[in-house]
Amino acid sequence: MAESDDNIYTPLLQKIQGPFMPKPVSIAVKSLFVGIYITGIVLGALYINDCPGQRLIPFYLIIWGGGSLLLLSLTCLPCGDGREPPRVGLVNLCAQGVLLLLLFAFFIAGNVWIYSLYPEPWDDPSNPNHCNRILYLYAFWITTICHMFLMLLVLVFFCIFICLCVLKVSLGLRWATN
Repeated sequence: MAESDDNIYTPLLQKIQGPFMPKPVSIAVKSLFVGIYITGIVLGALYINDCPGQRLIPFYLIIWGGGSLLLLSLTCLPCGDGREPPRVGLVNLCAQGVLLLLLFAFFIAGNVWIYSLYPEPWDDPSNPNHCNRILYLYAFWITTICHMFLMLLVLVFFCIFICLCVLKVSLGLRWATN
């Protein structure tokens, strides 16, 4: 009986352990993110002195882009031969975790820096809160898109949680009647 119960879950476990997305899609998505991160680094470096209203916004883009590139490269390290999932080392996982925490803390600080200048700080160059239009809009929209993505992620996790609760209740009722 116990052996047949284990076999019920085997296909699900194999699906979970398999690759999240096809390799070409993964390469395309990672390439897109590399472009976004490099753009942040370049814009931050080009306009490093062009945001006196909040002088930390260019540094935010540079550090965010560099840290995110490093994190992305750490996710590419465990390469397998394609026959079984690659193993991720403990040092790699710890480095990813620490980097994620630092990027999250820096993301919160960047929110304060960016949104404190919100009502169009580029119109009047004599304004002490002036910031370069390209630099500010890039930082603003990247941060806003990150917020949208995080909200979508929370919504998806909530829906998965609800589905798992319903599944648990329905399976529990089915097993209780057998």
